[in-house]
Amino acid sequence: MRICIRSLLVLRATLAVAGHCREAAAEAAGTIHLPPGFRSELVYSVPLETQGSWVSLTTDDRGRLIASDEAGSLYRIEPSPIGGDPSQTKVEKLSISVGMAHGLLFHKGQLYVIQNGQIGAFSSGLYRLSDSDDDDQFDRIEQLRVFNGTGEHGPHAVVLSPDGEHLYFCCGNFTELPILSRSLAPQRWMEDQLLPRISDPRGHATHIKAPGGWIARTDLDGNDLELVSIGYRNMFDIAFNADGELFTYDSDMEWDIGTPWYRPTRVCHVTSGSDFGWRGGNGVWPAYFIDTLPTVADSGPGSPTGLTFGAGTKFPPKYRGALFGGDWSYGNIYAFHLRPEGSSYRGEVERFASAMPLGVTDMTVRKQDGALYFAVGGRKSESALYRIVWTGEGAGVGDDPARLAAAPQEEAEAPAALSPSEARDLRRSLEKLHAAPASAKAVEQAWPHLGSSDRFISTAARIAIEHQPFTAWRQRALAEQNI
Repeated sequence: MRICIRSLLVLRATLAVAGHCREAAAEAAGTIHLPPGFRSELVYSVPLETQGSWVSLTTDDRGRLIASDEAGSLYRIEPSPIGGDPSQTKVEKLSISVGMAHGLLFHKGQLYVIQNGQIGAFSSGLYRLSDSDDDDQFDRIEQLRVFNGTGEHGPHAVVLSPDGEHLYFCCGNFTELPILSRSLAPQRWMEDQLLPRISDPRGHATHIKAPGGWIARTDLDGNDLELVSIGYRNMFDIAFNADGELFTYDSDMEWDIGTPWYRPTRVCHVTSGSDFGWRGGNGVWPAYFIDTLPTVADSGPGSPTGLTFGAGTKFPPKYRGALFGGDWSYGNIYAFHLRPEGSSYRGEVERFASAMPLGVTDMTVRKQDGALYFAVGGRKSESALYRIVWTGEGAGVGDDPARLAAAPQEEAEAPAALSPSEARDLRRSLEKLHAAPASAKAVEQAWPHLGSSDRFISTAARIAIEHQPFTAWRQRALAEQNI
């Protein structure tokens, strides 16, 4: 009886704390811990009852922000000037029957939306909104892709490719893989393992099989769908760096902490055809498996959310080249400082912004004022919009993102005496074979690099060969002495 009463008291206290956290989430600007020279500002407190809880952000060509309620509408925001009062911020609800967006992208006057759930006749999918009569209102809806998945492990972010010709998007492991035009990842993913599978005892994701979470790309009209990378648990966002390389921030399975197969939250370099080895239960692949790739950085327990590079901010150079990632559970924004290492990168983790609570959901850079904007909210909690500005020496002096060096830090020496740029070019030359027609020349080109000490180069070579007919390389494999 004492145990029951004690449990009820703990539960009551927990619920009280949760209620307090919900109310406090929108008032945390003054308590956000930042490196010296940075300041946080509250831009807007979102009324929960009328505007919901915001989980995604983007900016349009006029510097207005667009946000989405996790369970409803889209909103357009004209933020107050830097240093201004939140009352100066203007918020407009967009009158269009698409929302519940986990992903937003504004490009050439059109808004691409990844809707996560059902709103009226519109299901989960990739949509394109446009303004047909130039009245500054989106009034045309095109469904480019349908996704079979909803919720926190459903379809998430959409970003523009560096060449401006493709859309990349990511989906969590509860999103069914659609019919593909082609796949850069060899379609041979399996569930086999030597030891018996230990599934999650609470039943989570026991019905979910490989390939897990995935990243794909399509043309701007959504016609041609190509699978890029697989084997994630639940990554909420993706981002390109100045080199045109793609990164994501994958989640851990917090219930696995303390088990040999626990994998912390992790930044992954998303390369062509890669499989980062998420499988159910104890089936996850450790990073040393030859079939997968090492991570760029690990950041411990957390709930990864929004992701963006600092290009376009008026921050010091160290931070303009950093990858910023939100952690919803522990109230953090991490700055991952990446440096080239071989044909990939290695990252150092800095807790850039933190508060409790600070349920970061998404972030975006507004180049008009050089600030990093981020939203808090999610799971029906109180939401707010903040920004981080640089007030130290050199404040207001930005940098053209195109001028950002390939590496914000000093370049590390690559294996085999290749410079990082040379190693990256070699990897990319091998990756081109992943989508090329089968050819004996592909085997000849890729085979010598199977033994590379650079895991990303050897993986690119292996995938290139796996795309070739088995008969084209069987005898060479049997005769190979370097094993």
